[in-house]
This record gives sequence, structure tokens and C-alpha cells, in this order.
Amino acid sequence: MKPPKKTKKVYDVFQNISENYDIMNDVISFGMHRIWKLRAAQEIRRRNCRHILDLCCGTGDMTFLLAKENKQAMVTGVDFSGKMLEVAKERHSRNGLVNVEFVKASAEFLPYRDAHFDCVVISFGLRNMADYEKVLRQIFRVLKPGGWIYCLDSSYPENERIRPYYRLYFKYAMPAMAKILTGKGKEYKWLSDSTEQFLSKGELAYLMMKCGFVHVGYMEHLLGAAACHRGQKPSPGTGAR
Repeated sequence: MKPPKKTKKVYDVFQNISENYDIMNDVISFGMHRIWKLRAAQEIRRRNCRHILDLCCGTGDMTFLLAKENKQAMVTGVDFSGKMLEVAKERHSRNGLVNVEFVKASAEFLPYRDAHFDCVVISFGLRNMADYEKVLRQIFRVLKPGGWIYCLDSSYPENERIRPYYRLYFKYAMPAMAKILTGKGKEYKWLSDSTEQFLSKGELAYLMMKCGFVHVGYMEHLLGAAACHRGQKPSPGTGAR
């Protein structure tokens, strides 16, 4: 069975940008993505997780941060792009972290038993999926009762005065910079398009609740240019934390 057209497109994009992915993330977000990821990793640390899944891990940026902030946890990075994982494994060989592993797999067909992870993180990955709901239901399945999902992703500011300028930057200026710096302007145009086509913050929160998550909420970053959603898989006696 052939993968959906969007899945094939995303696979080709990430295979092509793997070498410059980390540099361009810093350029695109002016380095702010590192602060947003750190905030999520530090909040997860307070949950005392033993096994964390970093879904759509790419080159391992968030995987390594989670491992450093959660030294008691085993952190598994999963991605479907072999070239992105090659970069992640090469970085892993240099950083000496012992609580990290990488696995090649699809976010829509996770090769893990039910209730396997204490926490699942997906950063800047859900918007690139062909079926958002299918991925969220897979995450719900592999989470233990009481476990948490953290979804950090790009978004469009809801402020009508800011939104046009953000669209101008993300749709035109950012791909132009990528073409100059990496020669991959077309690929970064796709990443811009995937953000524009993504769910609004409220729509994503609603979809998470539809998939069974409770205590769903989100924190906006950079005037709404990104947001970190979180939710919990319910269990008997579980309250808000």
C-alpha cells in the first residue's frame, strides 16, 4: 500500500534538509525554539518519568534535551527519516548520553505495546503528519494511564495586527533565507505551507480531548507563533497537576 501523498512529500523534504536542519531551526526561530523546548523538558522533569518517547525526533535536538533534564528516564527518539536519524546517531556518538536510543518508525504505526511510556513528546512534527488524529490516538495508546503528552508546534498568531507580518516572514522571507543559506528554498516553502494548513490552537486542543486526553491546555510562545499543548491520559484517581 502506497503512503499518502503528504507522507511521501514530508519524507522527501526531511531526507533533503537533514544536514542543515539544526542550523535553519535556529535561523527561523532566532534561537527561540531552544527556550521553548527547554521549558517543556523542565516541566516533564517534575513528572518523574521513567520512559519518555520523543516522536518525530529528527536530528535528536529534543531527545538529548529530555535525556539531560530527565537523567532517571530512558528517552527513545523515533523518526521515519533515515537521514535525520543518521545525524541524530552521529550527535549521540559525541555527547556520551547513556539514556538515549533511536528507532526508525512511523508516528502513525508505533511499534510499541499499549501503555508503554510515561510521557510522549512531539515537537514541530504533528503538523507534518497526514492524519493528525491517527497520530494522537497512537500516542494515547502507548501512554500509560496517567501519562502525559506534550505537543510543541508552529502556529499562526491570532492577533490580526501581527498575523499578516508573520505570514509574510514565514511564507516568503524564511524560504528565501533557506535558499540562500542551504539551497533548499523549496523544502522550506513546504514547512511554511504545513504551518498555514495546520490546526488552530483551539482546534488541536479539541482534537486532543476527542482522542481521550484530559487536563488539556496550551502555552503560547512568541505572541502565538508557536504553542505547547499538553494533556493527560486518564486513570482512576488521577487529578490535575
